[in-house]
Amino acid sequence: MATIRPRARADGSTYYQVRYRLDGVETSTSFDRRKDAQELCRLIETLGAARALEVLQIDRPSRAAMTVEKWVADHIDHLTGVQPSTLHAYRAYLRNDIAPTLGAIPLSQLTDRDISRWIRGMTGSAKTIANKQRFLSSALSAAVKAGHLAANPAAGARLPRSQRREMVFLTRDEFAVLLAEVTEPWRPMVEFLVASGARWGEATALKPGDVDRAEHTVRITRAWKYSGSHGYQLGPPKTRRSVRTINVPASVLDKLDYSHEWLFVNRSGGPVRIHGFQPRVWQPALDRAEPRIGKRPRVHDLRHTCASWLIQAGVPLPVVQQHLGHESIETTVGVYGHLDRRSAQAAADAIGKLLDSHEKQER
Repeated sequence: MATIRPRARADGSTYYQVRYRLDGVETSTSFDRRKDAQELCRLIETLGAARALEVLQIDRPSRAAMTVEKWVADHIDHLTGVQPSTLHAYRAYLRNDIAPTLGAIPLSQLTDRDISRWIRGMTGSAKTIANKQRFLSSALSAAVKAGHLAANPAAGARLPRSQRREMVFLTRDEFAVLLAEVTEPWRPMVEFLVASGARWGEATALKPGDVDRAEHTVRITRAWKYSGSHGYQLGPPKTRRSVRTINVPASVLDKLDYSHEWLFVNRSGGPVRIHGFQPRVWQPALDRAEPRIGKRPRVHDLRHTCASWLIQAGVPLPVVQQHLGHESIETTVGVYGHLDRRSAQAAADAIGKLLDSHEKQER
């Protein structure tokens, strides 16, 4: 089977790319005229790719002609189930980071040394570099699957370590001080954030119908995401397990306003945006509360605070994982495991009993 894709050159002109499989490998041949592309498609369907190329006297595409830039661009074009904002970010990775250093290298000749040199040359936070490396690695894994590479040279590449920003946990008294400094209309929302542990994008995407006031539950199925090029877009939450139903105290749910399209709204009745909430509500509240609590938490730290309260109350970590919507228990343990001293204390007690028993036997 062959397909035709119109493509644009840098000068604005259009060419036609015929995509087909040759010797089990996906490849392409380009034409300036659509009718030439259609003729190749017709012959491929009738005679097969190899014979069609012979009939039209077209040289068989060389694998070496497939560069890293061409492959990654093609990989992005064929991704499915990806948000437009994510595709925009991937194209920015290709344009700004991959193409200038690796783009001209024939795909089949790309080595792990090329990848290492590329990683060392990148600037930005360790997390940003890791995101770019993971994207390129996924594209190269697809190249392995398509037969263009024998192995993925980006797999297992060593990345710079990041210095994780210290999480801020509030005690109940500290939160009470902060909540009192939040202007009145926004207090129910701030209290909901700490009680639910929901991410900002999840909480602001809630609608009144997502709340079951009789059962005191909230169903989280969507989240707002922001892209500089596409603005705010509504989509699924961060991970598959982030789609969840959580229990929230009735006292918190009873304070919310259920009369709008969205559960939390701004003055115009639209969804609350962090770019407005942060400078107008959150930062002024922090300025007033900081002299008494000695901390400046981010909005996201309300989620961390929720987790810390659950752990301090003896809630098992798998339940905390479900409440927060972490994809795996490893994430929960990695982020909050240091707060759960129960298992560590149990281990210490067990060792202590063994030592005491041994000492008594020697007496």
